[in-house]
Amino acid sequence: MKIIVLSNHIAALPALVYFHEKGWLKAVVTSPGSFEKNLVKNFCNSKGIKCLLLDHDASFSDQVNNLLVTTATDLVFVFGFSKKIPDVLLQNHKLRFLNIHFSLLPAYRGPAPLFWQIKNGETATGITIHKMDSSFDGGPILYQEQFQLYPEESFGALNSRLSQLAVNVIRKALEKLNKNESQFVDQDESLSFSYPSVKREDLLIDWENQTAAEIMNLVNACNPIFSGAITFLNGQELAVVEVSPAIINDVSNLEPGTIAYADGNYGLFVACKYNTFLRINIVQTSESILSGYKLIALGLKAGVRFQQNMQQESLC
Repeated sequence: MKIIVLSNHIAALPALVYFHEKGWLKAVVTSPGSFEKNLVKNFCNSKGIKCLLLDHDASFSDQVNNLLVTTATDLVFVFGFSKKIPDVLLQNHKLRFLNIHFSLLPAYRGPAPLFWQIKNGETATGITIHKMDSSFDGGPILYQEQFQLYPEESFGALNSRLSQLAVNVIRKALEKLNKNESQFVDQDESLSFSYPSVKREDLLIDWENQTAAEIMNLVNACNPIFSGAITFLNGQELAVVEVSPAIINDVSNLEPGTIAYADGNYGLFVACKYNTFLRINIVQTSESILSGYKLIALGLKAGVRFQQNMQQESLC
């Protein structure tokens, strides 16, 4: 079997290792950007694997098609790739383009499925391998598998876990593919929904309207890919990187966002909607990364209130 992978995402690395060890990986296609920090490219260089850096000034279709022809590729996996695959490539019936998507399609189509699943408080996620068509994350499903989404699991932790689990999912999908292509199942469009790219406004903590659980989900969804959920303290922007749930019995009727306790032994606790509480564990400013204990040592006291200010902030 001869396989090409289109990817510029760290999540593809375990799959690349698997394909390489099987002797199937003939080339990898990646896109420009922070190419010197592209771990996919670095892996290919370390293993002597052909790695095509797409030229923005040349035809995407021509570049990839030439690679497919010269390698006599049997199968193309798309795994965390930032460009839409042109229809002319997908319509080449001699090849199968398979996409690896971190959700249980047709749910959570779109470019940032893990962010939205964590933010929305889902308790289950999955990995879907499907044949690509001209739509985003459409096309019939070859294989999918459900996995638990653990409480308090961050984006980074979930992405890393799924990237490891993807290897076995890919193995099962290939076994199924080798038996009979008719095993593909059309997606149920009545169950489909998608989310857009993440904008700055999606990262803002809304102390007035979000519960403690919703704020924790947002913080986890932002860690580390967006550096944290955004709030403001004394006119300074902060990114909240890590929080944990807390129960405080002797404090009530505080305005959401108000610091309830700032204790050097127990930490920094903030009130949320419905008289619930979170402990602030880690924040990031433009100058440094600080623990809740460090904020207390720097003078942050109970009664100070975190703020949300959307009017000043432009979208990414």
